[in-house]
Amino acid sequence: MYAVQGSLCRLRVSCLEATRYMELIPKERQPVAGMEGAYYRRRQLMRQLPIYDQDPSQCHGLSEDEHTVMEEFIKKYKNDVLGVGEVALPGQASTGKEEGKRQEDKIATVSTAQTATNGTVSATPQKAEYACETCKQPVPMDSPVVYADRAGYDRLWHPACFVCSKCSEPLVDLIYFWKNDAIWCGRHYCESERPRCAACDEIIFSENSLQAEGLSWHKDHFTCLECEQSLAGTPYALDHGRLCCAACKKMKSC
Repeated sequence: MYAVQGSLCRLRVSCLEATRYMELIPKERQPVAGMEGAYYRRRQLMRQLPIYDQDPSQCHGLSEDEHTVMEEFIKKYKNDVLGVGEVALPGQASTGKEEGKRQEDKIATVSTAQTATNGTVSATPQKAEYACETCKQPVPMDSPVVYADRAGYDRLWHPACFVCSKCSEPLVDLIYFWKNDAIWCGRHYCESERPRCAACDEIIFSENSLQAEGLSWHKDHFTCLECEQSLAGTPYALDHGRLCCAACKKMKSC
């Protein structure tokens, strides 16, 4: 049996089906203790869910007003968009059982009713068909899938297809953010709501920020990485997100 580290997802499958669920994830990403997948999970956890996106005390130099804005931001996403995927067989999620049963009944009574040659109506019961929300491919009835309650239980995903709609990376521990009819990782959801500082990587909750070439900075962080001089209103060079004043750029080029 797999030794899954720190999994927060909800499982509504048997041990055998849980094992099969793990096997549906690429081997190099299976969070098995001591294996590459466990290290991958740890890296993804820090990347997708940085602690400073979740806790104001982990941020540097927040003013009282920024602290308040951030607390409201966190409260809102927890109430409105944050969720944890649920692993279950198709139609067997916690509140999806009745929905799955209704779908099967509808297909059996409406879609498959046929008129027999003697004029009577004969219904040929068929199982409901399920398709993955990402790849649109059919899902076998005996294959574990992932449900996201905020998306509604009429949608489901192959385990390997439960990925961020922005970066296409698998969602660590099935933690998702639901926005614009799609699932997002925490990092990209937060960035879709607020700018992120290219220097410190924290979300910007101040109106006093700077933007350049598609990137954002806290005003205090818009400085040369070599001499730490403020670059606001002065010539600068930007190379892969790294800022450099004209003088330091000239010295480095010599």
